[in-house]
Amino acid sequence: MKNSTEKRLRERILRKTKHNHAFTDWLELVTEIFEIAVAVIVLVGFVLSVIPIVRDMPALLDSSNEYTFHIFLEHAFNLVIGIEFIRMLIKHTPGSALEVLLFAIARHMVLSDESALELVLGVASIAGIFAIRKYLYVHSFESHGDDTSFEWFRSETEEKEESKETDAKDAE
Repeated sequence: MKNSTEKRLRERILRKTKHNHAFTDWLELVTEIFEIAVAVIVLVGFVLSVIPIVRDMPALLDSSNEYTFHIFLEHAFNLVIGIEFIRMLIKHTPGSALEVLLFAIARHMVLSDESALELVLGVASIAGIFAIRKYLYVHSFESHGDDTSFEWFRSETEEKEESKETDAKDAE
C-alpha cells in the first residue's frame, strides 16, 4: 500500500513538473515572439526614419545654417541608438545593453547645450561603462556561437544539416 501511494505521488509530481516545463517553454517562446515583433516594428520605424535624413542631406551643403547640421546629427544619433536597441532585443547580452547606454550618453553629450559639470559627468559615465566592460564584465553571460536567441531555429537547422551529412555518407 505504501509503495503504490509513493508511486502515485511520484507520478503526479512528474506530470506536474512536465506540465510546468511545457507551460514555461511556451511562455518563453511567446515572449521571444513578442521581442521579435517589437524588433521588427522598431526596424520598420528605422527604415521610415532613414527617408527624411536622406532627403534632407542636400540642405547640409548650405554651410550658413548651423541648425540644419544639428538636426542631422540628432537624427543620425537616433538611428544609431535604434540600431543598437534592435541588436539588444535580438542578442540578449549585457554587452549590447552597455552599447545602447554608451550611444545614448554620447548622443546627449554631443547634442545638448550643457554646463561643464554635465559634460564631466557624461565623460565619467562613459568611462564607467568602459570600466564595467573591462573589469566587471562576465563573458559567460554572452551567448556562444551565433549571437541570436533563436535556439529553436538553430537546433532545427543543425538537425537538418546532420541528417543531410548522414544521408550523404549513407549514399557513398
